[in-house]
Amino acid sequence: MSLISDLLQKIRALYFFQKYPASKQLIKFFIVGVSNTALDFIIYAALTRIFHLYYLVSATISFIFSVTWSFNLNRRWTFKVKRRLVTQYATFFFVNAIVLLLNISILYVLVDCLGIYDLLAKVIASVILGIFNFTINKFWTFRPKYEKIA
Repeated sequence: MSLISDLLQKIRALYFFQKYPASKQLIKFFIVGVSNTALDFIIYAALTRIFHLYYLVSATISFIFSVTWSFNLNRRWTFKVKRRLVTQYATFFFVNAIVLLLNISILYVLVDCLGIYDLLAKVIASVILGIFNFTINKFWTFRPKYEKIA
């Protein structure tokens, strides 16, 4: 356990993180995003491959589950801010609803118009929307003017 603690302490002390504190949040957001994307893909694949739901319906359902997962991790770990839970979740959900609409639009264009395999199209859409999502959530949903969670 001491080895992990030492490693984490050395990472925290890196000059880059001291000079650019948002970079640490971006890395955490990325880690949450990877877990979020994995959950999204698992649910999406199950809904389309096992339950044979239409891919846009499946994308919507999997997105709702993954947004809730992402909100909880980002609220407590990435940004460590608090506000009334309902207000903050509503803001986060609103931002992600916009991302969902953009995601579905990109999926539609890539799959139906360009003939790209749906799972590859989902990866492309995730990459395109990742930085947009981080920026909006950092400066609006989880803006730092609120108290930090202890």
